[in-house]
Amino acid sequence: MNKSPALTVLLAWLLPGAGHWYIGQRWKAVVFCLLLVTMFALGVALTEGGGIDTGRHLYAFLLQACGGIPAVVALVLTAGSPEPPVSRLGDFGMLLTLVAGALNVLLMADALYRSAPHRKEEVSG
Repeated sequence: MNKSPALTVLLAWLLPGAGHWYIGQRWKAVVFCLLLVTMFALGVALTEGGGIDTGRHLYAFLLQACGGIPAVVALVLTAGSPEPPVSRLGDFGMLLTLVAGALNVLLMADALYRSAPHRKEEVSG
């Protein structure tokens, strides 16, 4: 059964793991979702919401937005949060949100690759 590549990528962007769920890889989907959403939420908590801001950190938010709905929810919930003082924890939190967004790009690519029409299988000899 072939799955729509466009829908696979859209679902994978909206919620980490949703693309894998759609193509039938349920355990991977659950693990990816828990891992990336937790990573993103921890990053938001460590920055006290100040790391999710389109005004102060536009380019960073573009990568964070690759995390889909969690990034949009964080943006709405932390609107107007003051920028936290510079600290190692705050920097680590920002890094976590950026890595979560970047990893979701890789998950989107993986889900897209796996949803493609069947490729010619290699014959093992």
